[in-house]
Amino acid sequence: MRTKKQIRQQQIAALQTLAQTPALKHAQEAQLLELLMATEVFQKATIIGVTLSQPIEMATQPIIDAIRLAGKEVVVPKTLPERQMAFYPLTATTELTTGSYGALEPVVTAGSQVLIPDLMIVPGLAFSPEGWRVGFGGGYYDRYLAKYPMPTVALALKPQQRSADWAIDEFDIQLDQVLQV
Repeated sequence: MRTKKQIRQQQIAALQTLAQTPALKHAQEAQLLELLMATEVFQKATIIGVTLSQPIEMATQPIIDAIRLAGKEVVVPKTLPERQMAFYPLTATTELTTGSYGALEPVVTAGSQVLIPDLMIVPGLAFSPEGWRVGFGGGYYDRYLAKYPMPTVALALKPQQRSADWAIDEFDIQLDQVLQV
């Protein structure tokens, strides 16, 4: 049994290695996007929550483009105090800034509207086939999904797929689907 901290270190190293072979990473991302679009939860959803990815993560810009092309609304997270987050629409005019964890987040203005997605594409570093995940360590998604239960899906690149060889905490939220290639 490994600690989540150990797994995070292993997974970041594995994802950095994959990022050094962009063609392989892109091929996996394209397959995962195709699988996502074929799911019933994607087809039924109208507001989809997704992060703005960092270089080692699954690229989310193609996902965002596909969501928009399907006539659905894209919402992205903004971190808030006390490890909370809220989701705001991502449009062509949304201003973005680097958040406290290095990810791009929307700049919230007086006119910004919080929306609750009806499908969440959950990021992470490791995913088990049963839907357990190791995230980046902030607990933001587990807190959010505990407060707003909704269909969840993860897109797991090959290095992110592993059996749950870590302790599952009582606050961990099990995902509905982990798509793998």
